[in-house]
Amino acid sequence: MLLRKLPILLSLFFGQELFGFQISNDSIQKTHRLKLSQGIITASDERMPFWMEGNNSNRFNKNEANFIYSGLLLNKDANKSGGLDYFYGIEWQGTVSNNFHGSFIQNYIGVSYSRFLFTLGQKEEFMGYNSALGFGNLVNGNNARPIPKLSIQTQDWFPLFKSFVSVKAYMAHGWLEANRYQSNSFLHQKYLHFKFHPKNVHVEFNFGITHNAQWGGNNGSFKQPTGIKDFMRIMIASKGGEGALQTDKLNALGNHLGTWDLQIKAAIGENWRVTNYIQWLWEDGSGLKPKNWNAGVYGFSLSQINKSGIVNQLGAEIVNTTNQGGSLDGIGSGPDNFLNNGVYRNGWTYDNQVIGSPIFLILNPENTQGNTINNVITGLSLYSRGHIQNIQYSLSFRQFVNTGTKFEPLPEPIEHNSIALNTGINIKNNKLLVGSEYNWGNYSSKNWGFKVEFQKEIILKR
Repeated sequence: MLLRKLPILLSLFFGQELFGFQISNDSIQKTHRLKLSQGIITASDERMPFWMEGNNSNRFNKNEANFIYSGLLLNKDANKSGGLDYFYGIEWQGTVSNNFHGSFIQNYIGVSYSRFLFTLGQKEEFMGYNSALGFGNLVNGNNARPIPKLSIQTQDWFPLFKSFVSVKAYMAHGWLEANRYQSNSFLHQKYLHFKFHPKNVHVEFNFGITHNAQWGGNNGSFKQPTGIKDFMRIMIASKGGEGALQTDKLNALGNHLGTWDLQIKAAIGENWRVTNYIQWLWEDGSGLKPKNWNAGVYGFSLSQINKSGIVNQLGAEIVNTTNQGGSLDGIGSGPDNFLNNGVYRNGWTYDNQVIGSPIFLILNPENTQGNTINNVITGLSLYSRGHIQNIQYSLSFRQFVNTGTKFEPLPEPIEHNSIALNTGINIKNNKLLVGSEYNWGNYSSKNWGFKVEFQKEIILKR
């Protein structure tokens, strides 16, 4: 009940700030930004190319190929001075093709104090170390629209021992949509990351864990427990207690999944840096032990520190999720079956979209009684970035093969290939984006797409 009333309480408490009245600390500069965007996407097939659609917070309707769109983003970031401040964001986007469709992508308010942020609403978040030009974060990606959440997190890195050890932490309670098999279930989400950066040593080491859990909810015949003790069990991925399903009493209450993330950065001379990162996937309480060390993403990049060259970054990613623990012959606990769950039958999705990387394909996304996320994947990504005079560009090649699941292999593996070139030109507070992408393989027919977007940013200060 308190969580339902919290948006009203926050609006009353911070209402004067949100509507432009002055708070006591006049020395804090508040910057409100309004970004307007207008664009067009056209494709040779009946739907836009794979990566124009994927990892984009579900901004565009599926199965659209030729349309114009408009976007509006009004936001204010939190001040980093450490005092009491507020922040907010609201983003709306509309598309016009055969029909008009408009929706809110982001809608959030928050408070910052000291080194902490408190946020309520739907906010686009970026977790982990994965490159946006690769496959994206496999589990906590931006393929689905932001989930409504109440969260607390550190604002950037929090130093523990001067510059030698820093920590970044996050915890959230979220609400999944009603129109799914396990209706009105909750989301528990947290991460804890450490950064080691010894003084006078040009090497930085980061590692951490991300933990997600779907819990609660009602499927019409059984209601999952949602008491305080049950929440504590969800926090530590513990076995279920009284009122839980028998399977949850044997393994863990709810559906748990997450990643182990590691990254090493090392300077090469004064101008270049090499970065290596690994993201391993895990499932359920047993998966908290990093037994699936060879299931996930391995990334490498060489980047120019000042980012001013014709080629200032070269990178590669390899993804392999064929190892999922256990076996199918009755020995061991069986495969983890990443992102799928027998109780939460819609799996790791929100609004029929995989929350993680879009390479985890759903072939029946409109089935609200449950769907299968095809999760056995191998893939390769190669990319580069740079500047040519005042033009920024990125060039990427991404290829993956999806063979279904360990339990239900596809009759024929799905292969998808993509080459994409994206450019951007800054003109004062305006930006012109021009991009193209070509797809081929048996996931869809050969498809070429083209995108042009103009962005104008208006900055208001007081």
